[in-house]
Amino acid sequence: MPSRPKIHQPDDRFFRHAMSKPEVAKRYIEHFYPDIARITDLGSLKLESSLSIQPNLREFKADVIYRCRLQQEEQQQHLYFCLLLEHKSQPDKYVSVQVGLYIMELMLRSVKEAGRELELVLPIIFYNGKEKWQPLTLAELFAGHPQLGLLQPYIPNFSFVFQDVSQLSTEELLQLDLSFFRSAIMALSFRHQPYLIVKYLRLIFEGADGKASISALTHYILGVAERSEEEFKAIIENTDLEIIPDVMSTLEQILTRGRKEGMEKGMQKGIGKGMYKKSIFNLLKTAVRFPHLTTEELSDFTEVDLETVSRFLSVKAQGDAAALSKYVREDLLADIPLKAEDEKKLGQLVGQLMDM
Repeated sequence: MPSRPKIHQPDDRFFRHAMSKPEVAKRYIEHFYPDIARITDLGSLKLESSLSIQPNLREFKADVIYRCRLQQEEQQQHLYFCLLLEHKSQPDKYVSVQVGLYIMELMLRSVKEAGRELELVLPIIFYNGKEKWQPLTLAELFAGHPQLGLLQPYIPNFSFVFQDVSQLSTEELLQLDLSFFRSAIMALSFRHQPYLIVKYLRLIFEGADGKASISALTHYILGVAERSEEEFKAIIENTDLEIIPDVMSTLEQILTRGRKEGMEKGMQKGIGKGMYKKSIFNLLKTAVRFPHLTTEELSDFTEVDLETVSRFLSVKAQGDAAALSKYVREDLLADIPLKAEDEKKLGQLVGQLMDM
């Protein structure tokens, strides 16, 4: 069967492309949150710079941030819209902790700038996952705490503006006005029903407003529609679309780039197999010779990445020689043939590790 090209993080890329268009963000807020739209001047929506936070050196990035004016205020008041995409295979139980970081950072941004007052931040969580989900607030996360009655006043709390587009019916989606907003919402809503993407492909592409949007849609659909290259080409060619040439041009660029990257990675892997095998055996020998090294020290000493060293030590700690040998062969050295002398050396090193 022909292989299906892999598009890295299709939801992330497409969501940012779509929601970074002020007209799409405006229609999104007007359609799903009309009460909020009534109190804001959505014509003043201004895309803000990306927000990065690094708690414990782990980076999070807010997806799309807008700032706009509130309606009919004697003194100009502003509001932040922080649009966040949640598309993990399993919804994040602690998403409110991450959102809290964004809220505080945006508020800090407003008070740091001369002449600005503290501004409200509205966290909008967009979800198109396969599993039905409702994010928990911080108060709900602490609901079972034994001292909740006493400590509740000290728990920071806020609600979300939340939309699960995967729960929208096809009829609701078809009632949206023709626009790139409709195209984006339909594509994202059908993310886990690829047959619907194919069925409504013409309507999805119909709202594309320019080559950049056509390219973004093509990348996204190719990444999630579960069709081979040949199948996707045939579907496009048999679709009654004026923009077929632009779609086909984008598709060919994607496939050509994918083939080129695949060849380059294959060459790099072939060249690096010998060195990689040597580094894994070096990891085993170092673990035998210096059993008291920490995970970080062992990683630094052998130049094997920290995650691999951590997993190796975890398997070693089970004390099962057969399991450790299997892990080294089938995980660490997968697709790398071992010579008889390699097998002998591996057996000796595993035996020494188990005797320690």
